[in-house]
Amino acid sequence: MVLTKKVVENKKISNNYQTFFSRTHHFLIIWFLFYIWFLDYNFIEANLQNNDFLILLAWSIAIYTTYPLRRIAYANEKVSVLQPYAMLYQVFPIIIGFIFIANERANLITFISALLASIVIIWTSINYKNFKFNKYSLMVLTSSIIKSFQIFGVLFLLTKFNPASFYFTESIILMIISISLIILKKEIKQIKLLSKKYVKLLLLVNTIVVTSILLSLTLYSTLWVVTTSLLSLLYLIFIYILWYFILNDKPAKKDILVTVFVVLCIIIWMLFKK
Repeated sequence: MVLTKKVVENKKISNNYQTFFSRTHHFLIIWFLFYIWFLDYNFIEANLQNNDFLILLAWSIAIYTTYPLRRIAYANEKVSVLQPYAMLYQVFPIIIGFIFIANERANLITFISALLASIVIIWTSINYKNFKFNKYSLMVLTSSIIKSFQIFGVLFLLTKFNPASFYFTESIILMIISISLIILKKEIKQIKLLSKKYVKLLLLVNTIVVTSILLSLTLYSTLWVVTTSLLSLLYLIFIYILWYFILNDKPAKKDILVTVFVVLCIIIWMLFKK
């Protein structure tokens, strides 16, 4: 989130250009890993139908609409203000999954553990002195809602694609959309604005993003939504470990208590899950 903020603060480079550059990098990373490094030339599934590609095309267009919302918001507002609205993406899929997916409703303890842990994290992350709701907060909130519903499109597509082939194909579609818009809007000259420092920052962000997304897709395809959302909260432990040992920044008592609560929720889930 912090690195993304630094990327989008360069308002001279359009959303289309940032998307094209980022997705090209994601495409190349996956190509290298699965076609060259692992020599797996068959990672595109063989049992796909035309309708599957049409659904993926519709999905890709939908996800493209969320990019400008977050980029504009983070380019114009503090991360601390937007963070609670961004973190709602952690809660909405849990609720939606429990309501609409029978498999998720079958395990009530998982739902309760994930929901409680997520709400506590969001509630304690709010800086009430700095808390406000403005058009940028609304953009991030809208993006969180759209992305939450999109997860269930992912669940369907992951029955047709494996995680790597899904993201690989999605990146190709988004590259085509973004380059088409760049040409249509005559934004090609913006390539001159890509300084070495900015390109290095983009490469770092993209490497983190593509790794995170592939891990998330793998978890969604095996554990589904609610369990994945619960286990993903373990990131708190790693954050505070990094803060303490690398930044020499001792976590506040509130942060430690929240982390302990999350770990307890996960332990309860492990003990009582079906």
